[in-house]
Amino acid sequence: MTVSLADDLVSHVASRPQRVESVFIGQAFTAVKLTSGEIGLALTPLRRFDSCIGASRLAGTFTKCNSAELAKFFLSSHSFLRSIGLAAINSVLQGELKNRSDFMEGDFLDFLHIESGDKVATVDYYTTKIEALKKADLTIFDDRFAGKRKDVLILPLSKMREKLPEVDVVVLPPTLLDKIEEVRKLAVNAREIVLAHPTVPPLPKPFFERGVTMVASMMILDPDSVLKFVMEGAGTTLFKRFCRKIVFRAKS
Repeated sequence: MTVSLADDLVSHVASRPQRVESVFIGQAFTAVKLTSGEIGLALTPLRRFDSCIGASRLAGTFTKCNSAELAKFFLSSHSFLRSIGLAAINSVLQGELKNRSDFMEGDFLDFLHIESGDKVATVDYYTTKIEALKKADLTIFDDRFAGKRKDVLILPLSKMREKLPEVDVVVLPPTLLDKIEEVRKLAVNAREIVLAHPTVPPLPKPFFERGVTMVASMMILDPDSVLKFVMEGAGTTLFKRFCRKIVFRAKS
């Protein structure tokens, strides 16, 4: 039986349960803070939840769970629970980063060699990266912005199956964690499969085993400040005050 990426991530943190101090579901980010002080983030689903029912009927009970129990929510089909699960996984992994040295510091573009003739594809509109990536032959897959810009090609996600076999470099967001192996099979000629976002789990092995060549995440240096800014609606551009960009590179 094939073990899924989600199973691998949940299993990794299951043996070291920790007490949970708080769980926050914000408009942009979901956060889990451990009593040890570590915090993990995940993207909150884009769809709105019903104003009366809320994100989950389990609200008010999450802090009764430990980190391992919350992590299991990442196996759920409920999108908001999955975000809590991923945030819980990331909270544990942030603590483990203190004892790791197998990463490089810096933006993933600093370590990604892209030539002018390369065909590059990104899934989701990476606002802060577009200008740098436009130096290549760039295609963006994003249903929200398909066809809405004249200076760069933005296609609906349905076009990935047609276009990915042609690309040299693929950059993926954490919203496609469940589809990494599918993307790898489609992007048969890609020399680079990059998973990049501050909420990507900083645990490279499960991703490398599934064909990813680079994992770009962040190390949180000031958890309390990150949580405060997330609760006040901050985006990723403000994280640099309290975090450090890190990159894991697969060996050739």
